[in-house]
Amino acid sequence: MSAKNTVLRTATPEHQSVVYESFVLRKRDGYVKWALWQLHSMEDARDAANEALFRLYLRWDDALASASADAYGFKILRDTVVDMLRKRDRRPSTPIGLAFQATVQPIAGIPDEEIEQVSARLELHHAVAQLPERQRTCIALHYLMGHTVEEVADITGITDSTVRSHLSAGRTALAALLDPTAHEKGHPG
Repeated sequence: MSAKNTVLRTATPEHQSVVYESFVLRKRDGYVKWALWQLHSMEDARDAANEALFRLYLRWDDALASASADAYGFKILRDTVVDMLRKRDRRPSTPIGLAFQATVQPIAGIPDEEIEQVSARLELHHAVAQLPERQRTCIALHYLMGHTVEEVADITGITDSTVRSHLSAGRTALAALLDPTAHEKGHPG
């Protein structure tokens, strides 16, 4: 158990609201960014973060009693986003359907390099969407949203070493997804 969790667990009832408010101030921005990545709407992302933090408030005693209040809170956020997606009656959306066909003529005034970059980004997002959930979350928070390993660990409630492990496995899986012939060329996938 970390020193942070020990402090959280020993907080008196009078101080638990202060501890909760500190938790919200520390986590809200990361929660909104992660929800935005899943929901593709800032309004929905803010709603999801607020709803998750409200649900966490209702279960704050359970969060404090858990092994990690950070992990407990992130699980509530994930569940809240899933609930919102179910209400929309769809899965997390990715811009896969927008991929360009090779036969499309260049768009006037847009350099070919920029069109290729859009296509590469779409391919990357499609590959990330195929990763297992923990790898996908860590890859998205670290590489796509620019959080440090420590920040990803803080947002998700898992240890730094576990984040690094998920990032490594995710990079390996992405390499195989994005270039299936890399292993054949002598580059370990």
